[in-house]
Amino acid sequence: MTDTATRREIEREQRRELLLSAAERVFGRKTFDEATMQEVAAEAQIGMQGLYEHFASKQLLYETLIKVRVRRIQKMLDDALEGVADPIERLRIMARIQTRAFTEAPAFFTVFFRERQHYDWGCASRFRPFLHRIYRDEQKRLKGILEECVKSGALEPLDPDFLVQACLNAWEASLHYFSRHRPEEEIETCVSRTMDTFLFGLGARP
Repeated sequence: MTDTATRREIEREQRRELLLSAAERVFGRKTFDEATMQEVAAEAQIGMQGLYEHFASKQLLYETLIKVRVRRIQKMLDDALEGVADPIERLRIMARIQTRAFTEAPAFFTVFFRERQHYDWGCASRFRPFLHRIYRDEQKRLKGILEECVKSGALEPLDPDFLVQACLNAWEASLHYFSRHRPEEEIETCVSRTMDTFLFGLGARP
C-alpha cells in the first residue's frame, strides 16, 4: 500500500469517526425518528454527499454508532478484567470502566439507555434483532460474575436475572445522579455509590 493510499484510508477513518461523534450528539438529543441525516451532516460540518458516502441510511448510521461504541467498551472490559478472579472486584471494574466511558461520551449513553429500556420491557423496536444481541452479551457477562458472587457468599442466593437487573439499575441511577447533580464528582465516588447501593441496598447499613 502506498503512502498516498494509507493517508487516504486514515483520512476516511477520521471522517467516519467525526460523523459517528456528530450522530452521537444528534441522537442523544432526539429519538431515531425525530433526528435527520441533515442534522447529522450539519453537526459534523460536512456535506450530505460526504455523509452518504459513509452511511447509506439513517438506520445504518444508528446501528453502526451503537456497535462501534459498545465494542470499544467491551474491549476495555476484556482488558481490565483479564486475570482478575475476585467476583466483587470484577463488578467494581465493570462499574469503573462503564462510568469512565459515560464521562467520555454521555450523549451515547442517552441512546444506549433509551434502547435498553425497550429491550428490558419487551417494547417494539425496529432494532430489536440487532440490539438484542448486544444487550444479551452485556447481561451474560454480568450474570456470570453475579453467579460467582453468589457462590462465594458475597451475595444472597437470589435469582440471577433479578440480580442482573438490580445491578444495572443501581449503576444507571448512580450515573444519572452523577450527570445531573455531581458533574465534578470523581469517577471512583460514582463507582463506590453504585457498589454500595447494589451490595447493601438503599438505606441498609453495611
